[in-house]
Amino acid sequence: MTKITLAVTFAFSLMFTANWFAGFVFRDAYSHQLVIDIPDFDEAPLVNRAALQRSWPNGLSELSMRAQVRAQMQDVENLEPPKRTAALTSEAAAPPAPEPDLGTLLASADLANGNKRARICGSCHTFNDGGRNGTGPNLWDVVGRDIAAVASFDYSAALAAEPGNWTFEKLDDYLLKPGAAIPGNSMNFQGIKKARDRADVIAYLRAQAASQIPLPEPAPAAGDSDAN
Repeated sequence: MTKITLAVTFAFSLMFTANWFAGFVFRDAYSHQLVIDIPDFDEAPLVNRAALQRSWPNGLSELSMRAQVRAQMQDVENLEPPKRTAALTSEAAAPPAPEPDLGTLLASADLANGNKRARICGSCHTFNDGGRNGTGPNLWDVVGRDIAAVASFDYSAALAAEPGNWTFEKLDDYLLKPGAAIPGNSMNFQGIKKARDRADVIAYLRAQAASQIPLPEPAPAAGDSDAN
């Protein structure tokens, strides 16, 4: 019984050794033959990594899976990393396009959008001539007037002490961040983040007047200045 067991064990060991040796000797030849014999090798689909991971290492026993792996490796080897890296670096390094200046935005302002955006102000303000004050003062003819010009409205100390007029630039700053433009004012408003929307609101406010003050000139485009 012992001799039979030893014989069987020896036979299995011999088969395993022979199989390993054959795989080692003919590995390169088999790999080369795999590339030649697989139809449409260059068009093999990408590797399903999830499926390969679930079935590892048995998944590689399938000829199609090995072809996919080898095809993908070949695609990676054929890439040109310097060119790809240069393109990605150039795109990442490119600065964002600057926003148009206020004069340019006002020249092409959308009054309908300004009216829509200004509706949020309607809970505290009125816009018509002779309109009542609410939580905030009436905004008829606000563009260009003194900052605390409505005599019938009780302004906060910060606004009452603020010098100057509601210029286009001042309104733009105030609509962006009221608390930063005039610190200490009591207006509870988070601001309008987009420059285009702020310009549309200012253009709408400008239109709510008997006569409209001139718009600021758009900034000259780069290269448009006269060369001496």
